[in-house]
Formats: sequence, structure tokens, C-alpha cells
Amino acid sequence: MTIRNLEIFAAVCEYMSMSKAAGSLMISQSSVSQAVSALEKECGVVLFERLNHKLYLTDAGHILLYQAQQVLQCMEQLEKAVGDGALCHTLRLGASTTIGDCLIYPLTQKFAAERDVVFDVEINNSKALEKKLLTAKLDASILQAATLSPYLAYVPLLRDDMTIICRPDHEKAGTTSSLSDLAEESFVVREKGSGTEIILEQTFADYNLHLKKRWRCNNPGSVKQAVMHGVGIALVSKYLVQSELSQGILGEIHMAERLFTRDFVLAYHQDKRQDACFAAFVAFCKNLGHDGVSRLILNNI
Repeated sequence: MTIRNLEIFAAVCEYMSMSKAAGSLMISQSSVSQAVSALEKECGVVLFERLNHKLYLTDAGHILLYQAQQVLQCMEQLEKAVGDGALCHTLRLGASTTIGDCLIYPLTQKFAAERDVVFDVEINNSKALEKKLLTAKLDASILQAATLSPYLAYVPLLRDDMTIICRPDHEKAGTTSSLSDLAEESFVVREKGSGTEIILEQTFADYNLHLKKRWRCNNPGSVKQAVMHGVGIALVSKYLVQSELSQGILGEIHMAERLFTRDFVLAYHQDKRQDACFAAFVAFCKNLGHDGVSRLILNNI
């Protein structure tokens, strides 16, 4: 039993004529007759009485018509919902640990306010999220641009100025230092695969300096706590420590050169099929731009 045969049957019931139903559907009368015969064979009943060249619905025909109308109405609603993008279901969105702490929630809430969508969010380091994008386990992810695979497409989101934090009573707090000055300090670093750790290690390597690692943490909150307790200094996103810096809970070491900046993007597989909901989310992120994303973060700190 096919949807098309039910459509043909409903048309015959509307006109009570095979020829008129064929005309309305722009198909041959023989196609209409075949569809009705197929339904009768499948149901094992007679759907129409043919008396004096006129059609009359049997009791079985009335029952099938009622059920067919329900099915066809559901199909119409389904097609409309898909066409309007209302059936967003779930968007599987990843975010690197740093940006997840300050952007993912205001970003998804703002989008969800305009569209019916459920977000399945994973916070992880950049390397882990990139792997999931490449294996279709995530629809999109907010990642550090420097780590992108050539198989990923992306939308620029945010330039992140990073800073070195320390205890407020640290001897270098509030001063301006060179990278070689910092080589004397012990660092609290993020886990392997973290974009923050990659930038820190690469920058020290570029200047032929040794990075002294004293403590490793797997999230920004733990990094801040370790710094507050005097374990060492750390490189973090400035967005993550706005409150602590303004309250004097943490100190900041200013850099003589602008060494620690990075770009975050919304990344997704270049071959991904974009349904209406996913395409709307990509367009939403494009329209926000850098300034819109920055405002979202600052308004939610």
C-alpha cells in the first residue's frame, strides 16, 4: 500500500469518477483503475460498487477513506514542517573547553529563541572535537582555527586575545614582561590536545625557549584555581578571567609583544549535507560576526 495509491483513491472518492480523478491528478484513467484495483487486492475487499456506470463507496471503502485522509493529512503536515525547517530535532554541537565556558550557552540560547531546536553539546579539547567532526559524530564545533583539517569548512567567529595570569601578589603582576622573562617561571598548563597548550608550547619553541611545566589541568577552572594557590602562572583566554581580574582575585602579566592571539571558528565537514536547521545555524553565526559574538560573551560574564 503506497501513499500515491491512497492519494488516487481519495481523488476517486472526491469525484466519484475514475475519469475526473484522472484529470485532476493529470494521469491516465488506466493508472487510476490500477491503483484502486491494487488497494482492493491488498485489503481483500471491494471498495466501490459499480452500478449503472456510477461508483458507490462500500462500507469498506468508507473505512479506508477515513483512514487514508488521516494519513494524507499527516503527510501534508510532515512536508510542511520539513519545508519550514521546523523539524530541527537535535544539532550536535561541540565547543573547545575555553570557548565552551563563555560562549556556547549564550550562543545556543540566542539561536534557540528564534527556532525550535535541541542542542546536544559536547565540551572537549580541540583535537578530540576535530576528530568527531571528521567521523560525523558532531554536526559542527567551535574550534581554534589553527587546528583545522583541510576537510573542514568554517565560519569565522571570534579573535581571542590571551593573557598571562598570576597571583595578585606575584612579583610580575601588573608589569610588562618579555617571553624570555617568562621562561624563568613555572607554568600551569592544559591537557595534551588543548588549543591553549598548543599555542603556548609552539610560541616557546619558536623563540627557542624552554617551557617549564609544573602542573597540568584539563579545564580552565582548575587552571585558575591552581594559579590562585600559587602553583604557577598560566596562559588563558582573557574572556575567562575578566571578573577575577577586575576583582583583584588574579593578577595579569602584560606581554611586551602581542604573541598570544587566536581565532575561533564554527567548523563543520565540507561534505556535510545541510538541512534547513543546520543551514539556519550557520547563517546565524555568520550574521553575528566578531562584534556580535564578543557582545554575547561580555554580556554573560
